[in-house]
Amino acid sequence: MTSALTTLQQWLLFAGTVLIVGCVAWRLLIAPRLVPFGSNGPQVRSIEHRVARTGLIATLVLVVAWALRMVVLVMGFRDPFVPLWEDVSFLLFQVTWGSVWMVQGVVIALLFGTLMMAARQGGAHAAREADGAPLTGGPVWLVSGLLTLGLVATLALSSHAMGVESWKGLAVAADGLHTLAAGGWIGSLFVILAVGRAPSQDAGAPTLFAAQIQSFSPVALVSGITLVGMGVALSWTHLHAISDLWTSPYGRILSGKVGLVSVILGLGAWNWRKGIPVADTQDGAAEVRRRATGEVVLAVAVLLLTAILVHSPKP
Repeated sequence: MTSALTTLQQWLLFAGTVLIVGCVAWRLLIAPRLVPFGSNGPQVRSIEHRVARTGLIATLVLVVAWALRMVVLVMGFRDPFVPLWEDVSFLLFQVTWGSVWMVQGVVIALLFGTLMMAARQGGAHAAREADGAPLTGGPVWLVSGLLTLGLVATLALSSHAMGVESWKGLAVAADGLHTLAAGGWIGSLFVILAVGRAPSQDAGAPTLFAAQIQSFSPVALVSGITLVGMGVALSWTHLHAISDLWTSPYGRILSGKVGLVSVILGLGAWNWRKGIPVADTQDGAAEVRRRATGEVVLAVAVLLLTAILVHSPKP
């Protein structure tokens, strides 16, 4: 029971964080480059509004994951011979995890507030006639970006990286970069697929989609390289030998994760090479969406394996 609940909690936490990073990355890194590709202001503003609302949903998922984390910890730590509050008080005020958990809760609440403001502003812009000028970062989204960095930092500070015996600071930084890269790649791609489109009857829909894919391409490239590099570095801190990858339960789960990530990388490379040149046509956009949807679906499985790894004994 506890193991299944822990896996669910970690999966929700990772999924919500990746989605938040994706929303912020879309707004700060992808959206400002859309107008030069031919997208018009009102369409982009409308998508921005939907991206902010998607971010709000992600924060609600994070609230559930955040609360479940305390439940799981108390279930595993509970001493039936002392009052419940004593166990909770110990976890909150006498271990580092409690401080990080409380800070994480504050960050999630602030993220909800800033994304609520972004959604309201986006809705107001979408309701007015826009002038087609390029988007800029915007104070609210910049603050959301800083809060997202704080959220990622709390994950890293409560991860396996904190348990390494040497170079702990570098391991924690690598874990944070790993999460940011996952969000920049898969989170942004999910946003483009789920809410980043004009109505299908709009003649400019394929062009708008192609513009986002082209803007997303360098973000995905940098994120993919970072994800693989930091993943290799972190894996090395948890394994004693290469043979652990197939001789230990932890290593076999990690190997499965690596295999799925390799398939996702292959799909992404295929889309980059074959899809981008034809993404501004109806048929080309449909093909790109199908392959990109495969990337996202496999990434959901990767997040599940990651959630299992978090509470699996290392070799």
